[in-house]
Amino acid sequence: MTHSELIAILKDGVNSCANEQGWANLAELGTYLRQRGLQYGKLSRFLLDYQNVIETRMDTSVTPPAVYARLR
Repeated sequence: MTHSELIAILKDGVNSCANEQGWANLAELGTYLRQRGLQYGKLSRFLLDYQNVIETRMDTSVTPPAVYARLR
């Protein structure tokens, strides 16, 4: 898989899983990405390599805390 194909899948995943504010729950995003054949260890660490495309945030107001991603 090329870098540009990977970026396209990441963008499609965030768009498919995003709420009204554009934030996608990482649990849902992870399911989407694995269904499309992406292999990674921990998704939040994997996304660190794509900070120019995707930003993340943690919601600690819920238990357990939830992590979200959106396109920059």
